[in-house]
Amino acid sequence: MAKFSTISQHLFDQRSKEALEKTPLRKEYSLKNLEVLDDCTLSLDGTKVSMSKDAFGGICKAVGLPKGFDKTFTGAFGDKARQQLVNRLKVAAQAKGNTTVSLVVNPDSRKIVAVQKNPEDLISNKTFLDTTSAVINKYGLEVNDFSVSSDGAVAINTSSPKNVWGLEGLKDEEFYGGITFTNSPHGGFQVSPYLYRLICSNGMIGRTFEENLRLGQMHPHHMEDFWKSLNDLADRGFRPASFEAKVRNAINTAASLSELENAHYDLKALSDADTKELEAWIPLQQTRAKFHLHGIDTVEFSSAQKKGARTGTSVWDVVNGITHFASHDNGFKIEDYDRRRLQVEAGRLLSKNFDMANFVPSPF
Repeated sequence: MAKFSTISQHLFDQRSKEALEKTPLRKEYSLKNLEVLDDCTLSLDGTKVSMSKDAFGGICKAVGLPKGFDKTFTGAFGDKARQQLVNRLKVAAQAKGNTTVSLVVNPDSRKIVAVQKNPEDLISNKTFLDTTSAVINKYGLEVNDFSVSSDGAVAINTSSPKNVWGLEGLKDEEFYGGITFTNSPHGGFQVSPYLYRLICSNGMIGRTFEENLRLGQMHPHHMEDFWKSLNDLADRGFRPASFEAKVRNAINTAASLSELENAHYDLKALSDADTKELEAWIPLQQTRAKFHLHGIDTVEFSSAQKKGARTGTSVWDVVNGITHFASHDNGFKIEDYDRRRLQVEAGRLLSKNFDMANFVPSPF
């Protein structure tokens, strides 16, 4: 059984100081004086300012442009037409009384990293740390890791070593329950179940379980609901209600080629590992080779065909491939905060409706 891993108080204090220093700046800005030049650049009173993809997505949301429609519209008419559409929707939003947005700025680079319609959606890292510390102390949690990204986003994973539980009939499937806390310019303050798998020291963030909480404001009634939800989770040993069923389903369901590819590309995008090196965690090339050996050219597959292509790897093996890569130092360059992002992706995969869920073997 793997050793339970925690960080020292000294390291926790260091990370806290870093989180406070990188707290994003926030500025209310009039929509009238803002113009979108492209998906990476804003004009603020005639001055060009760079922005992230998340910030552009925030502007689209603020002016009422659905994400799915944006993708379809841009594919059909191009980036220039999208720029014009967003600026016209901005005028329409103003006419409806939405006159300002909240710009969230990286204090070092001065780049806009998020745009929010409601200024109360951004909670400071100091308030986040104060609240997180109160939860950790109340429930006797141990801190497994603590990371701060370049844009001031913070992630803290915690486990409750007194709450270990296994899955009946399944060997080597024992977990510590816990909580992950994140605060980011584009996702806000979120609290999610954190699962620490003992056999291989893998961590997974269950942001898509029903226990996921988003604390948008610090009003008393919001805090009351927040603590009630945490108490309910603690009473169950920090064990998500649907976790066991999801694990058993993942063990017994083959991953699709699409699910295998998505996992591979997530690992590749956030680390410097190459395609060949990633085979140890996600056997994508080996899987493609087997299809080709039977005369099936996966290169020509559509997205729908990839979702319908059954592989020899279970969903649970893909989940564990992602979490193992994210939770250990395997010799590849990857930022600590990106490790947390991969743990979130592993939780998302476990919680989704699997592509092969309705696959039925046929005698024909």
